[in-house]
Amino acid sequence: MSTPEVSVIVCVRNGADTILRQLRALDSQHNAPKFEIIVVDNGSTDTTSAVVAGWLHDPARPAVPARLVSAAERAHIPYARNRGALASRGRILAYCDADDEADPLWLAALTGCLDQDGIAGGRILARTAEGVPQPGVFPEALVATHYLPHAGNANLALTRACFIAIGGYDESLPRYGYEDVDISWRAQEQGFPIGYCGGAVMNFTLASRSAAVRKQFLIAKGRVLISIRHPAAFRPFTLTGCLRVLGGRLAALPYRMVRPGPHRRSRHLAWVVNAFGNLAGWWTYVFRGAHASPVLLTPSDFAAAATA
Repeated sequence: MSTPEVSVIVCVRNGADTILRQLRALDSQHNAPKFEIIVVDNGSTDTTSAVVAGWLHDPARPAVPARLVSAAERAHIPYARNRGALASRGRILAYCDADDEADPLWLAALTGCLDQDGIAGGRILARTAEGVPQPGVFPEALVATHYLPHAGNANLALTRACFIAIGGYDESLPRYGYEDVDISWRAQEQGFPIGYCGGAVMNFTLASRSAAVRKQFLIAKGRVLISIRHPAAFRPFTLTGCLRVLGGRLAALPYRMVRPGPHRRSRHLAWVVNAFGNLAGWWTYVFRGAHASPVLLTPSDFAAAATA
């Protein structure tokens, strides 16, 4: 079996209702280099594995090599993304999400930006679960910060050499949030270039309101650990600072619910959730010292996977 140029890695957990749309979009890529599809099931409790198995064995689907990989041991996105990389064979690793939909030219455009070792992100277009476009949610560029830019995991690719050199995704991070920021920053800190591919379009499905609240909390918690990993990017989180921000937002919330000003009420609620997440992060990562060191892959992990 010849080696593919690209491994497209799709991580999923309980995505039985949405994953076929993405898999069919990947089957319909135009002008793409030779690629394989690796679906990583991160411990689904619904019929995801059966849905993917049905797609794999559908005689009508194009002959794109594809496999289903289990990562059921730990419900954790960085862990699942690493398991996909270990199962891959391509020179380039391209990541997308199970509930989104790739444009037909997505893979051709994204991989075209990686003619040297490094990392790249594409354009992310947001829409609701019903398919209604939501312009302005994502920038038409890499996400800028006052430290370094980063790509979003819903539309990200990097060379295998870059991935191995930086140790892949940090499995000490929370199960959701900031793993794309961290891997983008670590790549740049180690001298790898990062690029933006405007022609690589991914149609991104926004989370439901309840899921968005959970994600906001985890992202805010992860921000504290990221501030420890990348001290040049954030001011240190302190107990006094976290409590001051939380108290101020809680005190202002009743008024903001009545008079939200230029922001939606949901935005003010998100700020409160964010403050709670920062406090939880301080407790976990600063006070308790959990995950004091990154948990990264090593070259020997890839060597072992290649001979398994």
